[in-house]
Amino acid sequence: MNKEWTVGSLIPGREATRLQPKQPNRSAEEKKLPAPMIEWKQKERSCSVPVTSGVTLLDAALRQGCTIDYKCRKGTCGRCAVEVMSGETFLSSKNEAERKKLGAAPRRLACQAVIREK
Repeated sequence: MNKEWTVGSLIPGREATRLQPKQPNRSAEEKKLPAPMIEWKQKERSCSVPVTSGVTLLDAALRQGCTIDYKCRKGTCGRCAVEVMSGETFLSSKNEAERKKLGAAPRRLACQAVIREK
């Protein structure tokens, strides 16, 4: 007789119960949190891109299929300048190329602004 011993199988009158792996207990808030996004606007176009650490805002926009005006990818032409509407805290600080091209303007160069985790 091949009997499998499980929890409760040795107690008379009880059916065998298999132990199930415990699922991690995630809070209701954790389950409902939307993925963080960065929303930007360039002229009449706007787009939202997911926060993907280590990627430039330009590359994230192109991956998302957003139409964005750009040219050099070096921060010298300024064609990729965008106004960040939300999610700016997920972007790196302005680098030298951005400070040189945009000064203190609230805009960012999409080819130079690197997305990072908070």
